[in-house]
Amino acid sequence: MTVKGKKKKTTKKKEETVQTTLGELLETPKKKQSNKAKSTKAKSTGKKTKATKTPAKKSEIKSKTSKSARTRAKKKQSKKKTHGKKTPVKIPTATIDELTKIPTVGPKLAEKLAAAKYDSIEKIARARASSISKKVVGVSESGAKNLIDLAKATLKSAAAPEDTGNELDNESTGRLSLSDVPGVGSKLALSLAEAGYDTPARLSRAKPESLARGVAGLNVASATKLVNAAKSMMKTREMERITRETSPVVVSTKTSKKPEREPSLKKTTPKEKTPASKQKKAPKKKIKSPTLPAKHRKKALPPPRRKKHKVIRKDSGLPVPEAVQKLAVEMKQTWAEAAKRAKRKKTPEELKMQVETVEVVSLTTDDTTERIIDTAIEILNETMTSGRPAFEIPSRSGDNIVWDEVRDLLLLGMRTISRPYHSLASVVDATRTARVMEIVFNLLKSNLHATKREVFYSDVNLFRDQKYSDKIIEDVASMIQTTRDSIHVVASARGSAMGRVVIRDGGDLIDLTKMGTGGWAVTPFLDQLEIVESDAEFIILSEKDAAVMRLAEAKYWNRQPCIVLTGKGSGDIATRAFLKMLVKELEIPAFALVDSDPYGHYIYSVFLRGSKRLSYESPFIATPELKLLGVLSRDLDEYKIPKAVRIPMQPTDIKRVKDMLKEPFVTRNKPWVEDLQLMLKLKEKAEIQAFASHSFKYLTDDYLPRKLETGDWI
Repeated sequence: MTVKGKKKKTTKKKEETVQTTLGELLETPKKKQSNKAKSTKAKSTGKKTKATKTPAKKSEIKSKTSKSARTRAKKKQSKKKTHGKKTPVKIPTATIDELTKIPTVGPKLAEKLAAAKYDSIEKIARARASSISKKVVGVSESGAKNLIDLAKATLKSAAAPEDTGNELDNESTGRLSLSDVPGVGSKLALSLAEAGYDTPARLSRAKPESLARGVAGLNVASATKLVNAAKSMMKTREMERITRETSPVVVSTKTSKKPEREPSLKKTTPKEKTPASKQKKAPKKKIKSPTLPAKHRKKALPPPRRKKHKVIRKDSGLPVPEAVQKLAVEMKQTWAEAAKRAKRKKTPEELKMQVETVEVVSLTTDDTTERIIDTAIEILNETMTSGRPAFEIPSRSGDNIVWDEVRDLLLLGMRTISRPYHSLASVVDATRTARVMEIVFNLLKSNLHATKREVFYSDVNLFRDQKYSDKIIEDVASMIQTTRDSIHVVASARGSAMGRVVIRDGGDLIDLTKMGTGGWAVTPFLDQLEIVESDAEFIILSEKDAAVMRLAEAKYWNRQPCIVLTGKGSGDIATRAFLKMLVKELEIPAFALVDSDPYGHYIYSVFLRGSKRLSYESPFIATPELKLLGVLSRDLDEYKIPKAVRIPMQPTDIKRVKDMLKEPFVTRNKPWVEDLQLMLKLKEKAEIQAFASHSFKYLTDDYLPRKLETGDWI
C-alpha cells in the first residue's frame, strides 16, 4: 500500500507543475486554482497528510489572492472618489463647434453628446441609435437614428470636394458646399447628397430630368433652376481661381522676402550674393507670363473653324422671269422680319402658345467629344449612386413631333424615353447605345468619318441588323442634341447637281457647268464643302433623274441662270442639306419638280418641312422657302395631258392623300390643300415624263418657261 501511495504523490506533483506553467500563460486557470485551494482549506480540518503535501503551493495562492483583493479595493476606492466628487467635465469649445456643424444640433445637445463621449462627428456616425438614446438624456431612438444619418451626410459633404479636384483647387473646393448654391437649404442639401449630388460640381453637371427623378419633391422647372444656379456659381468660382491662380500663391511665400533683401544686397555686397539674386529673379519672369488671362481663355475656346469666305455673286446677263425676281425679294423680306421677331421680347401670350422643342446645334469636334464624355460620366454617376443607370433619349415617335409655326419646321418635342441597363427588355439597346458612343468617340478622336454601313460592320454580333445600328446612331445624335454630321457618321449620298455655281470640295475647285450630263455627285462630307461663286438666280429640284438628264442635255442653265439638283427619289440627308446651303448662302428661291401623285407631294414635304424620323435635324436640312412648281393636279387638264398617259389612283394613294390633308403644315397652305383635293376628285396621277406625249422638248421649251414666267406655283 505504501508503494501505491508514493506513486500517487509523484503523479500529483507532476500535475501541479503543469498547472502552474499554464497559470503563467492564462488568467482563467489562476482563478480556478485559487477556488480549489479554498475548498482544500475547508476540507483539511483534521487531515494532516493533505496539509503537509503542498506547503509551497499555499503560500503562492495566498500571495495571489492578496494581490487580486488589493486591486479590487483600489478600483472601488477610485469609483467612490469619482462619484463623491462629481466635478463637471469641461468640454472644449472646438468639439462643440464641430458637433454643431451637424444640422439640428445646438450647443446644449452638443454638450450632452460630448459628455457621453460622442465628441466627434465620426463617432456619432459610427454609433448605434440604441446606445446614443441610452447614454444621452432626452434623445429617443428615432431621434438618434436621424442624428446618425445627419452626421453621415455631413461627413460626405465634407469629404466630397476632395473628389472634385478636376475643376477647382483643393483650397477653393473645400469652401464650397451645397448650401452655398442659391435656393438650397439644409434639408434640400441632404436630399441632394442622398441622391448622389453631394457637391456643387456634380449638381452643375446634372441633367434637370434626372435630378428631378432622383430627388423627391423636385420638378423639372425647379431642377433646371438649381442646375443653372450651380453652373453660374462654378463659373464665377472658376473665373476667380483663374484671376488669382499665380500671383497670390507665389507672392505669399517668396516675393514677400525679395523686396526687403534685394536693395540691401545691391548696396552692401553685390559681388558675393549675385548668384542668389539671379536665382530669385528667374522665377519672376516665369510667374509674370502666366498671369495673363489670355492663355486660359484660349484653352477654353473651341478650336477655330476653317474660315468660309463670302460667296462671290456675279451677273449672268441672261433673262430672269419677273415672278422669280419678286419671289426672291419677298423671301429676303421674310428673313428680315424673322430676325426682328427673334430679337423682340415675346409677350406672355406668345410664350404660352410656344411649344418647347429640343434645341439641336451643329457642334465642332471638341464640343461633340465633350458632350459624349459628359453623358458617359452621368451614366457612371448613376451607376455609383443608384445602381440603375439609364440613357434618357428624346422620343422620335409621331406624337412627339411638333410643328413650329414661326420657323415653319417639324421639330422634336421634349418627351424622352428611358433606356435602362437593369431591364431585360432594354439591356441590349442600352449596350448598343454605349457601343455607338464609343465608336463616335473614336471617330472624333482620330478625325475620321464613317458611313452607317461601316458602323454596322464594326460590331456585327452586337447590332445583328443594320436597321438597329441606324436607329441607335440617330438616338445618340438626338441624345447629345447635335446633328449626325457632327458625330462624323454620314449616309451615302445619291444626289447630283449641275449648273451655274463654283464650289470647293476638299480643297478642289469644281465648276458645275462643266460636269457633263451626269453632273457632280453630292458629297456627304458637307463640312468640307464651300460655295465660291455663282450667278444663278433660282434652283430647280427634280424628283426624277430622267428629268435632270433632259435639262442637262438641253443645258437649261444657259437659257435661264439656274442650278439643277436631284435627289433621285426621296432625298437623302446630304442632298437636303446641300439644297439648304445653296438657298441660304446664295439667297435665291428654289422650285420643286415632282410627279403628280401622293408620293411626289410627300417628297416635296420632306424637302420643305423635314421628315418626322429626323425631326431633330430639321433646322439644318429642311428648306421652308421651297416652292412646288409642278406637276400639279390642275396641270393635267391645263396642259392637256392625254387620258391614256394618266394613271388611276389606288386605295393606298387615296389614303396617303387623306393623311396629308390632316397635317397642320398642309392645312395652313390653302393652294396646296386645293391641289390635293382636286387629286382626290380626279383620282388620277401622272409622272413628269408624261409631257413627252407632246414632244421630248416640251418640258424644257414650253412647260418650265411658262410656269416660271406666270408664277404658277404653290
